[in-house]
Amino acid sequence: MYALAGFVGLVGFVFLAGSQGQVHKVIIGIVMLGGAVAIGWLTKAKAPERTIVQKVDLTGDIEKEQLKCQSCGAPLDEKSVSLQEGAILVKCPYCGTSYHLEEAPKW
Repeated sequence: MYALAGFVGLVGFVFLAGSQGQVHKVIIGIVMLGGAVAIGWLTKAKAPERTIVQKVDLTGDIEKEQLKCQSCGAPLDEKSVSLQEGAILVKCPYCGTSYHLEEAPKW
């Protein structure tokens, strides 16, 4: 649709530039430029939201642990943890602290 708006706008500009004082060509050019602007404005759409689900297979036995804020020690829930740019980001709803969660090496 943006290509169509650009084409209509270009043709409208050509009409205006080549009007040589002829009123009907000026009017056509203005209408086409207005149409190009309207097409461009109507075309802008919000990008659809994407949901990314990441599944991790863990080997061995694991136990679920309550995650606590590193700063204030408050208990955190799943809403406090998000994945941003490949890193696990934790934001505490109590003290407002944000930090990246890093797993210590096992060796």
